[in-house]
Amino acid sequence: MTHSLHREGTPESLEKDYVLFIYPARGFNYKGSAPKVRRLAELVFLSGPTSMIAMERLRDTQNGGKPGEVPNNIRFDGECPDGSFSPAEELRLQDIKADGTRVFCVFDSLEKVKQALIRIREADEGISIVVSGLIDRVREITSEIGLDPHMINLSLGIHGKTDRLPPADVREFTTMCGHGLISPNVITDMVRRIKTGKISKRAGSRFLAGLCFCGSYNTRRSAELLGEKAPLYTVDRW
Repeated sequence: MTHSLHREGTPESLEKDYVLFIYPARGFNYKGSAPKVRRLAELVFLSGPTSMIAMERLRDTQNGGKPGEVPNNIRFDGECPDGSFSPAEELRLQDIKADGTRVFCVFDSLEKVKQALIRIREADEGISIVVSGLIDRVREITSEIGLDPHMINLSLGIHGKTDRLPPADVREFTTMCGHGLISPNVITDMVRRIKTGKISKRAGSRFLAGLCFCGSYNTRRSAELLGEKAPLYTVDRW
């Protein structure tokens, strides 16, 4: 997916940032996909994503929804320590009932992505899977576990009036939301709030993640970056 390709940062930072999408495709594996997507979401959750969201586009306004509305979201922050679901988490996963529901999640290590792909391969549900991250590292694990990606998209960078872009350190945050919904001003404001002790890194990162509706914002990487940037900023108010 092209909106997850343009994440910026150092290779060391991007080693902790991998996106995985479960994405039924119309005309191929869309019809009857709901139980398959639900099963794959359960398996992916066992691998410990930093965040996870399920999106269902309602088209039946008779059932209280509006076209384009996203009614059911799943969002977790943290690992599943014992490999099991709590009743509340199971219920939310069971809310994936409509064909075409898509699941977006982010991992903070390549090993977790590898474990998720192994579980997905063994389930063999026939649903499209997309992985974004450092291409060489992704190719390593797919080769290691016997997967051959049928298509690869590469980011060629940003072109045009690049002088109008926010600073590189701010783009490390804004590019984690592929739809550009996180304002650079919100990023710098959050850094100032953390520097002055008004909010924690974790809480600030979760707030920023809430602005990204596609679920590809990496809360753990974001918290680390916020901690790194705070000492570099000066505060002349507050």
